[in-house]
Amino acid sequence: MSCADDLTVDDLNNNVTTEVLERVSAGEGSNANLWGWIDRDNVVGVNLVEAESGPKVIKVWDERLDEDTFIESGVDDELILHIPFITSVRLRTLLLYLPSPSHPHRPGRLRVFVNLPNPPDFTDVDAMNPVMDIDVSAPAVQRRDIGGRREVDEWGLKVQKMASVFSVTLLFSDAETSARSKVFFVGFKGDAKQLSMDMSKLGQVPAQNAADKPVDGVKEKQSSGYTTIR
Repeated sequence: MSCADDLTVDDLNNNVTTEVLERVSAGEGSNANLWGWIDRDNVVGVNLVEAESGPKVIKVWDERLDEDTFIESGVDDELILHIPFITSVRLRTLLLYLPSPSHPHRPGRLRVFVNLPNPPDFTDVDAMNPVMDIDVSAPAVQRRDIGGRREVDEWGLKVQKMASVFSVTLLFSDAETSARSKVFFVGFKGDAKQLSMDMSKLGQVPAQNAADKPVDGVKEKQSSGYTTIR
């Protein structure tokens, strides 16, 4: 039985060796696809040929290998993709479908930043330290689907860096040609921190002082001279 899934940022402190931290990754515990928790409408790309095309790569799983829909960089091979989530998530695995290894438009380097409130520009990210700096020029293992097609690459993420995330910013660069980077699919696995609520208590007023408590603003509106409730 592994305890890796129970580790959070608070559990991992300076007394833990770098070697242990490096080995704590996303491969164990809850590892569900987080497509439904991505705020797709607010995904933003910087230095894209099509400025508004960022959300195109946040595809449903069945379309992950589609190479007809993609984003690509504009003036050079650097490309920023800012991906917000609709709730706090714990990330374990990054899913990427890029051009095949050695393809001239496959980025070779990926820098990962978390919890930036807004899409940054290149000056911003150049002044920051990424939480991860990944060589994505080729996966350690090339996965294939049952039909023999090249599958998405899976990159394990460090749980101590990804325990409470509301946005991820990806900086792709170092394409083979140094002229253009292309990305087909981006996804994540992990778990979302959903708020729990007792639905049976919605609309109820606590018994203590209940007679003095306004319900849905009715008391305030009446005291302000409103004769109707909107």
